[in-house]
Amino acid sequence: MQSFAKPKYSKPLRFGEAIELVLEWISIEPKDRQTFKEDAQQIENEFIRAISRQDPFFASAFRGLALTGSNLDDVKINLPDEFDMLTTVQMPCEVKPIPLKGHPSYVSLRVSGAHIPHHLVNREGEEYYISRRKVQSWFRDNINEVIPELYNIQCGGGRSYELRNISGGHVAHTIKATCLSDPGRKICFDFVSAFKFSAREWPRVFPQHRDGDRSWYAVPCKIRSHNAVDDPLSFIVCAPYWERMVLSKKQNLKDGFRLMKALRDANDMPKIFSYTIKSVFLNAANRKKINWNQSPGQILIRAVDLMVMFLRRGFLPFYLVPDASVLEGISVDERRDYASRLRRILRRLIKCRNRNCMTPDDMQFIFGMRY
Repeated sequence: MQSFAKPKYSKPLRFGEAIELVLEWISIEPKDRQTFKEDAQQIENEFIRAISRQDPFFASAFRGLALTGSNLDDVKINLPDEFDMLTTVQMPCEVKPIPLKGHPSYVSLRVSGAHIPHHLVNREGEEYYISRRKVQSWFRDNINEVIPELYNIQCGGGRSYELRNISGGHVAHTIKATCLSDPGRKICFDFVSAFKFSAREWPRVFPQHRDGDRSWYAVPCKIRSHNAVDDPLSFIVCAPYWERMVLSKKQNLKDGFRLMKALRDANDMPKIFSYTIKSVFLNAANRKKINWNQSPGQILIRAVDLMVMFLRRGFLPFYLVPDASVLEGISVDERRDYASRLRRILRRLIKCRNRNCMTPDDMQFIFGMRY
């Protein structure tokens, strides 16, 4: 369990006061938010310029970076030092998303036209499809090629950064930037290659959503089902701006989200990813199973209760395509362990709410915070 810095309080607090204290502790100072954002922007620009110099095809295909994840949704806790970036590319030919039969939330990308990029596609009969593996290899090779030259990126305030390639996973390529004058200051980037589509190109066989005429994306991703064959043509759909609309103008809901992330971090449940927590809130808000006008503490209790239910069932609907689950990466034993821990935390939260008191021991047990 993680221990937090000691606040100025030393006596039992009312439930709402204790929740506000936690929110204050995990909040981001505006100055820190701004400097990290400015540094991240400069690093991203240098990174993309370096790849564009290295690979003329990338330079012609690149269509911009799109922020996603906790920084987009304004639910980041502590320092804003992690950025999830969709690196959007456009092929010089027609690209059509085709739902993968038997695998909800996945598509293949069929290409046609006179300028098919053959180094990134597989031929299937008489048709061509973008290869997930070739796209990821292409992006990874470019990153490996340019990283050695990105050892002194100049940013504001006299800060400069060196980039290091951390990993190339099933979806994202993780890059870490370390400040040369202050090695404790680090910024991580998850760069995900993505193909962008208009709202009207969303497959009709998928559930329809309020889209605000905003785009959605297909990103290379191995099918996560345990018994699935590794299809080299699989791409998972994502629509961060559609999801953002569900949480928009619901500050108490966002605060409940942030509290849930703090609780998760303090109680060592790493397989409950931020998107897993987000899925609980998206589903609950969409189905009106959470009253977003309630206090953050009450919302947290409801969210923990729902998370326990989903873990016990072994199925948490993927908001965009609810026939798919976001719990595929958590084993049965891990789900049981997490559900058991969360039930104990839930009982303690309810006890604190009902007596309208949270002691230092309660704060330590729930949030890992000592005071």
